Amino acid sequence: MTFKEGKYNIKAVSKKLGIRPGTLRAWERRYQVICPDRNESGHRLYTEKHIAVLQWLIEKVNEGFTIKQAVELKEASVFNESVELAQVQKSNFIEQLAEKIAESLLDFDERTAQDLLNQAYSLYSIDRVTIELFGLIKNFTETSLKGGIKTRAHQQFCQDFLEMKISAVSLTLPIDATMPRALLSCGPNEEDALLLRMFSFYLKRKGMEVICIGAGISDQDVEFIRKQWSPDLFVLSCMATENIKASVCLMETLINMDSKVLVGLVGTGFTQLHDSDKQELAPLFIGKSRADWELWLEQSGFVK
Repeated sequence: MTFKEGKYNIKAVSKKLGIRPGTLRAWERRYQVICPDRNESGHRLYTEKHIAVLQWLIEKVNEGFTIKQAVELKEASVFNESVELAQVQKSNFIEQLAEKIAESLLDFDERTAQDLLNQAYSLYSIDRVTIELFGLIKNFTETSLKGGIKTRAHQQFCQDFLEMKISAVSLTLPIDATMPRALLSCGPNEEDALLLRMFSFYLKRKGMEVICIGAGISDQDVEFIRKQWSPDLFVLSCMATENIKASVCLMETLINMDSKVLVGLVGTGFTQLHDSDKQELAPLFIGKSRADWELWLEQSGFVK
């Protein structure tokens, strides 16, 4: 198989790069960033070069560029196939850092974790560290938990550490009074607020005023805060599939009470559903990566 021969379908590329198939299709349609061939059934076939181009664009988006800006940067430079193939194949240093930080936290070695995090901030943008790196750390800790290597207490220690860092960084970000306001909350019975905190940081980087109330808040209290604060965007996080029904019910209630509020959903609870269930909820699902988030906000008309 050569660098130019297609071998990946869109589902494989989505899983490999961590973005939704819909985002890949939108990039292809709007910006012509790649033009994959199709097999006899009409399905896209992506080459290693396509993967390299997409990975490069995703890295730029993770650094804080819009996809339009990232495409313009690529078009202004020479894309060297051999260099980019090597980039795809080589070990990703940010993943190595994430694994080392996760291991340190799981050993309750907060000092080493902080030293490694300082190294990450010296190498990468604040956006890439707080969204991509923290997401990788979360994945590594969850893998350890599922493998029976660590306990729930270990995972909670890691999560508290990361949430504290996100809160500290977010306090330094300026607010643009002309931007919409957002209210973020975990769905009913949810305990994991880390992804919600990451999304809160992402919105604050855009200048939005954000209230992120996390987990353990009753539906009644969430509604009380919504009425008091009158947000333009309301986002629920659902990480567990068994809780998604209750989360959707809460979202539908809010939509019926105030149709002017844009409502969205983040979390792996959606991604674990059957395809038939995903179709119905797809318009509400914001996505699983910064690239997905950018596209959802753009398509909703919430952010130009």
